[in-house]
Amino acid sequence: MSYCWGAGSCGQLGLGEAAAGGPVRCRRGPEPGGGSALLEAACGERHTLLLRPDGTVCSCGANARGQLGRKLRPGQRRGYTPEQIQALEAQIIVHVSCGKEHSLAVCNRGKVFSWGAGSEGQLGTGEFKEQSLIPKKIDGLSALRIIQVTCGHFHSVALAQDGRVFSWGQNTHGQLGLGQEIPSQHSPQHVTSLSGIPVAQVAAGGGHTFALSLSRVVYGWGRNNARQLGLSHANTREQVFKPYAVAALATIGVVYISCGDEHTAVLTQDGSVFTFGNDSAGQLGHRSLTQMPGPQKVEWLDGPVSHLACGSYHTLVYMSTPGQVISFGRGPQRHIENGTASNPGEQTQNFDISSLVSANDLSGVQVKMIFAGTYVNFVSTLQSQDLECAREISPADTLQKISRLDRTLIDKWIGVTVGTDEFQEAKREIAMIFSSPACLSASFLKPSSALGANCIGVDLQKARDVFDELTKNEWIVNQINYYLLTDLIPGLPLRSPHREALSIFLLLPECSVMYKEQNLEPFVMRLAQAINRMSDRSSNILEKCWMSLSASFLDTVVQMFKKAVVSQLPFYATARCRDTKPLLEVLEKLYRANRKANYTLQLSNFYIDEISGTFILPTDVGRWRSWQATANSCHEDDVPVIFCRFPFVFNLVSKTQVFHFDSILKQEGAKAEAQFILKQNELLRKDELPEFPVFPLQVKRSNLVEDTLRKLSLVEDSVLKKQLLVQFEGELRGLDAGGVTLEFFLYLFEEMVNPQYGMFVYCDSASPMWFPTSPSVEKKKYFLFGILCGLSLFNRIIAFIPFPLAIFKKLLDKKPSLEDLKELSPVVGKSLQEVLNYKYDDIEENLQIHYCVSWDNKEVDLIPDGSSIAVNNKNKKDFVNKYVDYVFNKSVEVIYEEFKRGFYKVLDREILRFFQPQELMEVAIGNANYDWNKFEKNAVYWGMYTPSHPTIKMFWKVFHELTVAQKKGFLLFLTGSDRIPVMGMDCIKIKFNPHMTMSEDHIPEAQTCFHILILPQYSTIEKLREKLLLAIDNNRGFGKN
Repeated sequence: MSYCWGAGSCGQLGLGEAAAGGPVRCRRGPEPGGGSALLEAACGERHTLLLRPDGTVCSCGANARGQLGRKLRPGQRRGYTPEQIQALEAQIIVHVSCGKEHSLAVCNRGKVFSWGAGSEGQLGTGEFKEQSLIPKKIDGLSALRIIQVTCGHFHSVALAQDGRVFSWGQNTHGQLGLGQEIPSQHSPQHVTSLSGIPVAQVAAGGGHTFALSLSRVVYGWGRNNARQLGLSHANTREQVFKPYAVAALATIGVVYISCGDEHTAVLTQDGSVFTFGNDSAGQLGHRSLTQMPGPQKVEWLDGPVSHLACGSYHTLVYMSTPGQVISFGRGPQRHIENGTASNPGEQTQNFDISSLVSANDLSGVQVKMIFAGTYVNFVSTLQSQDLECAREISPADTLQKISRLDRTLIDKWIGVTVGTDEFQEAKREIAMIFSSPACLSASFLKPSSALGANCIGVDLQKARDVFDELTKNEWIVNQINYYLLTDLIPGLPLRSPHREALSIFLLLPECSVMYKEQNLEPFVMRLAQAINRMSDRSSNILEKCWMSLSASFLDTVVQMFKKAVVSQLPFYATARCRDTKPLLEVLEKLYRANRKANYTLQLSNFYIDEISGTFILPTDVGRWRSWQATANSCHEDDVPVIFCRFPFVFNLVSKTQVFHFDSILKQEGAKAEAQFILKQNELLRKDELPEFPVFPLQVKRSNLVEDTLRKLSLVEDSVLKKQLLVQFEGELRGLDAGGVTLEFFLYLFEEMVNPQYGMFVYCDSASPMWFPTSPSVEKKKYFLFGILCGLSLFNRIIAFIPFPLAIFKKLLDKKPSLEDLKELSPVVGKSLQEVLNYKYDDIEENLQIHYCVSWDNKEVDLIPDGSSIAVNNKNKKDFVNKYVDYVFNKSVEVIYEEFKRGFYKVLDREILRFFQPQELMEVAIGNANYDWNKFEKNAVYWGMYTPSHPTIKMFWKVFHELTVAQKKGFLLFLTGSDRIPVMGMDCIKIKFNPHMTMSEDHIPEAQTCFHILILPQYSTIEKLREKLLLAIDNNRGFGKN
């Protein structure tokens, strides 16, 4: 049974010619095709389609453009009673929609048929045809299964089961969503801006269109002259050419959308109705003289609304609890001139449609759905078998949904028998879901109640669990592999401005098939290539999504791409290595996102340890420097992979090796250049000699610091980047394998950092050193000290300079913090922390602190007139920040800049940026991570010495009984330094060498260059202990004996 009302002057009520004479109040509706049941009604401007439960379609109303899809009897211009469309009788129609003068029908196989007016291309048949009298299948959609269609006045929109949206017809207002300057289309076009979005509904108005996602995000586009798109008040565009997320509807829980000519109404989860757009006929229901911009709730509706439908100029709602149908708005208003209607034959159409139904007209009737058109409305009712769910059916429930995974489907796939019809059906279902980003995303959507402002919209844990479950079945794995590779990855949304469209990029790393060795190249490589092709806007959105991930899920993404990089390492020396670049570029994006998220993951999660200690690193440094020299002249596609361009993948050992290889490359390069010039001059019979290829520095041991600084000030900049060879005046010249240079820096820095020298200050005896606020030495010395620090690093010397971590932060352009002040001055740092921790309101009275501080024996105002400005709970953070800034920056700015200038005279700023401050500190001054057991384990024995030799056994017994200070003294004696290199104790291999001519009266000797201990054979452990301690106590001087 159905009900209807309106002004059916053209017969669109289907009640016969007698009812076409004037407005008809709410009454029993027509019986289409002889039956009383109505599944759906669709109303154009002057025609109606009535769909019966058996899949037959009847039409009535005007047929001037063939919109009825059937021929009328001779002499008839209109069909006053509904009659079946014969051309569709072979089809089981499940859904119908009407435009102004065109019609669409969808059959149970997902095929779409169109008829009626087609001059704007709204029929989608491939031509701009004035009219089509007979329904024709739209070939452009024949490969798809369409589940929804909707019609605007002159355009059409379809939603496919795979989640894609298509549009065709007029595009003068951008209502197709295809972009600006796109003409009207006579065949269906994919609305690519919605790619990847799990669409729940499409709806069209006169010249505007909406899509509602399963996440309840509303997208609108097309005509906006009356603000019918619901955009913000600041957005005054009258036309929107691509889908635009309507922010005002983002948080109200929209579940259904309906559109009129120039207005829109939405129904929310809680049964509220919001309307926006043109209110000239009262169709918004706001009952206010002043129209508010944007979507507004219809406040006066008494009770939750369960059904909603928009006619062209009115809105219809049904509230199931009181059983009331309420209409607001009027029929179309026609311009009247001189008391005569512009079209005298249609004067009855100028009427108030809402007056034809009262709230209680359908009281006691079990309403199923409501349908509204320009001049007429229809109501379908529940059949007796549907009464049990009478209170639960909503317009959204009647809409067909895109394909998605659920528990029923998963169990069906896992339990299916190979070779059966069910097996073939399961394969089709897998193909549909795993070919479509939208369907796969729809399968794992979080409930809207669980979503926050920056929340990831998909449940990644659920996805991980489901993928693990499915991939235990081999035939399912094969299907998933195939469709991910052939359809889904090539079809990823790369230019979408919408966050929810990009959820697929978060889901794919959770699929375990991506991690299989054989899939790393075809799957992960192609995914990386796709991510790198994304538009800047999409890429930025994806980075924000990564920033929102928890550590577990972000690490999953990182490890997937790292594993793919590792799989390509064997091809580093081949042309195939270029394939690694897209992977590294994605890892770089992930690294950047992690940094912006305040390091969700530790930096070590990005390290590719497999690179360390391989031939790759020295080769890579060479590639990197060559690329830098020719970067402007070579095409990026011709550049091989260079890991140095992605230094975040290097662990500390790799970074240190790269730094050392780079230093060696420059030093050996100078030597090679000199050799080349020498050979060339020989051939040309020239007497000219090349520049000396090393940096010889001869200094006086007796006046080491001043002599070094004087000679250093005379050296040209280019010489600083050559290998440093130190010789002490008056001492035997020999091959320096590093020992003399190491000793030089040891003594030099020991004297210069001594408080008595006056260059640096110490807060207390156990604190690191810092620059003084009022230096007692000339500024130039800080410049030269910076050069010396750079030289020690460049020449791979570990020299203990007791700087705090803050200096390395500043060198790497990072700000020192309160934690750094705690290291430099524990007393001051602790007191400032207590200020920050103070929670009581009496801070001014109790602590009595002002913006005036004492530092380095000076009273300083941190701000103008700081001594009179008290610190309170509001400004205490600012006070602490200014204190830290003063200590580390303002108070030492001039001399620090001199130090920094000298430091970077020697070193390359770019390569130092590979390091974190703590890492650079370790490279420069080593660490104190002693492992004395490993020291013994790594020992090498020469000649008669073996681990079981009596002297060796006595040595290790004595050594392990030494104090830590004595062990460090021995390390200094053996290696020239008591610090541990970055690479750890493995780098320090003590080599025991027996000396056949030395008696036990001799003390042990050491060759620091090679870590060789010349150890005489001792008869007793006491003798060995005595001589070893003597050597440790006299551990100064190269070639100790």
